Amino acid sequence: MCEILVAAWPEPQRFARVMPWALELEHLGVAGFGWGAAWRDGTRIRTYRDPGRMGTDGTGQAALESVRSTHFLIHLRRPSCLSSIGLADTQPFLADDGSFAMAHNGRLEGADGIRQRFEGKLQGHADSEVGFRLLESKISLGAAPGEALKQVHQELGGRANFVYLPGDGPTLVYAGNADNAFWRFRMEGAEVATTSLHSADEAIFELCFPAASQRQRLAWQEVADLEGMQRPKLDPASSMVSARD
Repeated sequence: MCEILVAAWPEPQRFARVMPWALELEHLGVAGFGWGAAWRDGTRIRTYRDPGRMGTDGTGQAALESVRSTHFLIHLRRPSCLSSIGLADTQPFLADDGSFAMAHNGRLEGADGIRQRFEGKLQGHADSEVGFRLLESKISLGAAPGEALKQVHQELGGRANFVYLPGDGPTLVYAGNADNAFWRFRMEGAEVATTSLHSADEAIFELCFPAASQRQRLAWQEVADLEGMQRPKLDPASSMVSARD
């Protein structure tokens, strides 16, 4: 029952740009059992996590509002199992080398069956952390991140929306939770993707993002490159001229 928000700008912005969006998602959704943020800092990812509500975490908001980055990822948590509440289960999860962060929304039904594979690396009890460690292991063995996201969902089953935020390279959004659609759109100069408050309609735009343009609902098991719309398309003719020159 979590919600996820990710935004990417061409130039660094303050976290204060995304804070009101995230607070409204938390207010309208059913989150409130932990929240966290991840952002690019050079080619590394930094994170902040708190086991309570974002709306009541004045210390966290104050510490982050002036942080500047081109990319921000925010996770607002409502766990599938209320026994997994605590800082260790709070997302986003950060790779050991700081190279990427991952956030998950849904329930990975097969997580308990492979939990022992990551004994010693798991700090909490959530199924999402198992999915994160499985993703990390696949990428370390050479799998492309987009394919690895698909494989994690296929192997563990259940419902899975993912965001993969690397220190360098495309930010990927994976749609695999039919109960909470993933939308991507443009808002205030940013490329944005967000889950939809577990609402089967398009109320996410009426209530949170009325000024959003180029709205697109991700297809089932689609992997979307969030910054794809920012990148200029290469003119083949210009490319040929440059090659000859």
